[in-house]
Amino acid sequence: MMYFSRIIITIFIYSLAGCSMYKVVPDPLWEAWSKRGSDIKTTQKDMKECGYGKDLERGADLPNSKIALLHLCMEEKGYKFDFSSFRAKNCYGTNAPYPCRAYWGGGNAQWGKVNPTK
Repeated sequence: MMYFSRIIITIFIYSLAGCSMYKVVPDPLWEAWSKRGSDIKTTQKDMKECGYGKDLERGADLPNSKIALLHLCMEEKGYKFDFSSFRAKNCYGTNAPYPCRAYWGGGNAQWGKVNPTK
C-alpha cells in the first residue's frame, strides 16, 4: 500500500510541474515583432506610429480591417512577426489577441439559430 501511495504522489507532483511549465498565454505583441537592434520601447513606439490602439499587449481593441495595414506598416519599418506563441490552444476569450482572431476566430462568438425539437 505504501508503494502505491508513493506512485500516486509522484504522478501528482510531476503533473503539477508539467502544467506550470506550459505557457498558456500568448506572448505580448511587442515580443512577437522582432527587428535587429530594436528594444521593447522602440518596438512599442513603432507600433503606436503604425496605428496600434491602447492595447499594445494583445491588440484586442483592433478591428480586423486594420490588421493587414498594421502588418504592412511594421514590415516596412523592418520588423518580422513571429506567430509561434499564438496557438489554437491559447487563443480564446472575448479579448483574444488579434492574431488569434485572424487565424482561429478566437474571441468571436458565433451565434446560431436554435430550433427546438418536439
